Amino acid sequence: MRQENADILIIGAGASALACAAELAPIAQKKNKKIILLEAQKVCARKILVSGNGRCNFTNAKANPNTYYGDKKFITEILTQFPPNACLNFFDKLGLKYICENDRYFPLAGKASAVKECFLNWLENYGVQILENQTAVKIKRQASLWQVITQDAVYITKYLVLACGSKAYPQISGTELGYTLASQAGHKIKTPAPALFGFDLQEKKALLRIAGIKIQANVWLEKYPYNVQTDEIIFTARGVNGNNILTLSRHAKAGDRVFIDFLPQFTNEELKIYLQNRAKKYSSLKTKALFSGLLPDNLINLLIDFAHLRKNNKLVDFMPSNFAKIIETLKAWPFTIYTLRPFEEAYSASGGVLTSEIEAKTLRSICAKDLFIIGELLDVDAYCGGFSLHFAFATGVLAAKAIGDELCRI
Repeated sequence: MRQENADILIIGAGASALACAAELAPIAQKKNKKIILLEAQKVCARKILVSGNGRCNFTNAKANPNTYYGDKKFITEILTQFPPNACLNFFDKLGLKYICENDRYFPLAGKASAVKECFLNWLENYGVQILENQTAVKIKRQASLWQVITQDAVYITKYLVLACGSKAYPQISGTELGYTLASQAGHKIKTPAPALFGFDLQEKKALLRIAGIKIQANVWLEKYPYNVQTDEIIFTARGVNGNNILTLSRHAKAGDRVFIDFLPQFTNEELKIYLQNRAKKYSSLKTKALFSGLLPDNLINLLIDFAHLRKNNKLVDFMPSNFAKIIETLKAWPFTIYTLRPFEEAYSASGGVLTSEIEAKTLRSICAKDLFIIGELLDVDAYCGGFSLHFAFATGVLAAKAIGDELCRI
């Protein structure tokens, strides 16, 4: 097997890996140090390309410890060093132009490929190598260096960075590789589980009637009533999806009930007054007229059946109990989760390398010398909306700064 030497070897070429290499590249060039990224896939950064529905929501102005799951002290230290404005400054340096939509940042070009190209241009300019189709099968410490063995080569390096991602979305790039390599270095792994996935629901007949509807809504799980998420939801023939649903999925279990508030713009009392006034104004019209212009037509028809209303009743005949049932339904319509989706349908994963074994300030391993572990491989996951990518970039940049500081002292 051929042997190659590097000063910094990064296993992976996704978001955290690219950020780490980009931050390190100018220092490495100045110090005449070689950076190599080993990517197991045929094409690097595939998760970046599919993120944000192909637009890449790369950070969120509201990124804070409460938008993440995991060790809050660890997360707080990372976000304190790399808040959203630091992420924007980082991409300014790379030459990315971007826009903000409801606190979410996207490339101005409207395509995730713009983010990838900014990274690749920057790295090429500084002579950083990305070697694709190189799967690390084993890592081991040899004297004061790391040895990384792939299917056809042995790489020797001073600094080793594990940025392999999680096992989520294996059809794109998800793999258990990172957990295996971290374990070889002496790290403990919290068993990964799917996160950020849509819900399959039991109410199949109802779903067939409202499939395709997109609507702004509040959603929450019965077991977590105070974790209310607001965003657009999308109904399909099998269930419901959307950023707010994805965020709730972290705590969901089969059989749990999820509640949907279809009119978050109204309080219960405001909706009651609105409906009663409308019923008086159109007293001679039938039931469906009460909701016209307020809800999608298919949802109105389902509501009429679900709330046991009579289609041909005139609004003048509506009783207080009718209004009460309508409000109860529209403000907290219950659905039941049928089954959880697998890693193949999850955008992220919970679990991973224990953060108690990682220095938050530097992402340096406490278990092994000159080893850094970053990105989704760590036991930290996030809400949907650019938070996961922000964390990936944050950990990559912080690890790079720690390595760069050492290079400058040499």
